[in-house]
Amino acid sequence: MEQCEKCGGELAKINGRALKEALNFTKASFPAKSVSNVQWVRVCPSCDAYALGAETTHHWPFKAADGVMRVVDDYEKGCVVAERKSLDFCGFRFSEAALVSANFLLGVEAVGTQSLELKGGSLSENSSAADFLQFSRGVCEWGRGQRVWGNLQRHHGAESLAQVLKSWLVFANSPCTDEDAIARGAGIKGLGVSFASKHLRMLDPERYAVLDDVFRQGLGIALNPRGYRLFLSALRSLAKEIDQPMRIANLETALFLLVRQDVRAKS
Repeated sequence: MEQCEKCGGELAKINGRALKEALNFTKASFPAKSVSNVQWVRVCPSCDAYALGAETTHHWPFKAADGVMRVVDDYEKGCVVAERKSLDFCGFRFSEAALVSANFLLGVEAVGTQSLELKGGSLSENSSAADFLQFSRGVCEWGRGQRVWGNLQRHHGAESLAQVLKSWLVFANSPCTDEDAIARGAGIKGLGVSFASKHLRMLDPERYAVLDDVFRQGLGIALNPRGYRLFLSALRSLAKEIDQPMRIANLETALFLLVRQDVRAKS
C-alpha cells in the first residue's frame, strides 16, 4: 500500500470529480494542478483532511486503503477507528459516516426534489389524468430525461399517455409487489426501468428508489423487474443495519454517490 511522504500514513484515493467538488467548497489548496473527472487521485486522510471537508458539517467520501468508502471522521491519528465498522451492500463496502455524508452532499445537488415528492405524494385515484402527466414531465426533467419525455409523447400522444400513467401510478400506490410496480411502468413504451423507477421514487420515497445504470455498472444489478425487486430488498435490509434512520430513496441516493466514484474513475 502506498504511504504518504509527509506523515507515513496509508494513502486513500478519491474520484477527480468528487475532489473538485470538495475543493470548490473548502477552497483548500491541493498539489495536483490538473485533475480529470474520471481519474483516481491519491489523498492522505490526515494531511489532506481540510481539503476533504474535515472542518465542514459533512465530509467528502473517498476510498480508503482497505477498499472501504470512508470520510475523515473515520480516522484518528491517521488510523481508522476500530469501532467504525464497514457496511456491505451487494459487495460494496462503506462506513456509515460516509453514507450519511453522501446523502447530504448529493441532496444538495438535487434541484426540485422536494417539490416533486410533494406532487407525487398528493396524487391519488381522484387526481386528474392531467395531474399525472404533469408529474411525469417533472420527473423526466428532474432526471435529465428530456429525450425520454419526448419519446413518451411521440409513442402515445398527450391524452393517451396521461391515462396510461395514471393507471400505472395508481396501481403502484396500491399494495402491489415491487416487481409488478416496476414491470408495469417499464412496459410503457418509451419509459424503461431506470425512468420508471424515478417515477416510483417521487411517488413514494419511503417505499421506492431509483435503479440507475450506475448500480448496474458498479454492482452488477440487472436493470429489469427482478433486479429492481432485489435492489429494494437489499436497501430495506441496509436500512435496518444503520443507526441513523433514512428513507429508502435517501439510502439509494447516498449509495449512488459512493458507487459513482468507482464507476466514473479509471485507474
